[in-house]
Amino acid sequence: MASDAPAFILREARPRDHRGLLGLARELDSVNLPTGADEMRALLRRSEASFRGRIHGRARTVYVFCAEEAASGRLVAASMIIGKHGTPVSPHYYLEVDSDERYSHTLKKMFRHEYLRLRHSMDGPTEIGGLIVTRAMRGHPERLGKQISWVRFLYIARHLRRFERRVIAEILPPLDPDYGNPFWNHYGRRVTGLSFHEADRLSARDKEFIQALFPDAPLYTFLLPDEVRNSIGAIGEASRGAVRLLQQAGMKLLNQFDPFDAGPYYGAETSELKPIREFRRIHLKAGAPRTGAGRFLLGCGDSKRGFRAVAAAIEGEGAAAVARGVLDRLGIASGALADTVPLP
Repeated sequence: MASDAPAFILREARPRDHRGLLGLARELDSVNLPTGADEMRALLRRSEASFRGRIHGRARTVYVFCAEEAASGRLVAASMIIGKHGTPVSPHYYLEVDSDERYSHTLKKMFRHEYLRLRHSMDGPTEIGGLIVTRAMRGHPERLGKQISWVRFLYIARHLRRFERRVIAEILPPLDPDYGNPFWNHYGRRVTGLSFHEADRLSARDKEFIQALFPDAPLYTFLLPDEVRNSIGAIGEASRGAVRLLQQAGMKLLNQFDPFDAGPYYGAETSELKPIREFRRIHLKAGAPRTGAGRFLLGCGDSKRGFRAVAAAIEGEGAAAVARGVLDRLGIASGALADTVPLP
């Protein structure tokens, strides 16, 4: 392997990656990336079938990506795409913010009262999630968070027909040390009798209790304590970098919040996402890109090695020059086609 080969390769996760991904999942403790061994194996089998196109329809597809340190073979980051979040069997539930206006002619006073109301969609969007970079690699000069986030857009651009016309992402809010948050502790726990962790885990398998137990009546936010009201739509410190990347991709804050933790959703039309619009398929040739050449994610795939990508500098359009080590890492010859999106 040439000395100019990228230090990391982004690729589709495989069933044999379950141990490495379990370690990452337990750092994040997210529903998207399960922390149980059996659940992780099941997820990776489903992911492998999704990448191979063996699952018909989007409702059950899921695509798990990992970043592998080439020198050690360690998995150091992960992310995922959920083909469709919201079906008749498992709707996409969210709290929508609205308001009503009240005016007293006698008092000559007007008030606008904001409220939350539970909504759902049975024909939901594609969701991106499960983003985690191991603590040891956070702040790495290669900006792994950016790479593992952006690789999802590269894959969507390669396979637009596999995904919905809209893409959303749920943002984690600040969480208490005991894995709770002010909104759930004040509201969700009272209407379900469950801890945040119990409800979060149950919803991954069965969401019936949400529709059954959450009140239909609007929840007026002025009735909530200040701490709870201020937590609605708050972004956790660890999520701020992910939000910046979503904004750079063209995703915007939606009028939707998670019914458990009141974390905000970001979203956009798939076709309007910046990396989707900038997606190109070009020939790569071995060469020496000039200093300061643009950095891109370069991706390719085949039935033997599956989907894989690296971050690299390239120069030119018809046949773009790229370091020999980049071609070696991708396992392609000079002159081969690769899919590209520019990195922000």
